[in-house]
Amino acid sequence: MAQMQLLGHVLDKVKRQILEDKEDLALSEVRDTLTHYYDMTEAYLSRTPIDIFLLEVKQRQYEAEELRMLAAFIDELAGLMEDDNQRKALWHKVVALYDLLEQEYKVFSFDHVSRRQLLMKALE
Repeated sequence: MAQMQLLGHVLDKVKRQILEDKEDLALSEVRDTLTHYYDMTEAYLSRTPIDIFLLEVKQRQYEAEELRMLAAFIDELAGLMEDDNQRKALWHKVVALYDLLEQEYKVFSFDHVSRRQLLMKALE
């Protein structure tokens, strides 16, 4: 629980940095969090096919809240990417995590539904 609170604080800090036009700092925080907490690099997230990514995520047996935070950090990472293909690859993983949360963890969120709709339009 304390870990999730810490991740929540880091995510809030990242969003604040983005609003303050400190994208470099935000990107560094996101990369550090993904690497140290989730053991996932930007390259891994950008290049790994979704089916392999989901298989590995399931094998790690994350709690639902950890998956929700993972999706949020990947979403922030995508928003900080300049390369459109890399951004889309990351967004596909965010959508896949939302689907996993709903289908296997039975976690439903109106925020996820809304964000999924926006991402799906962007991915068309």
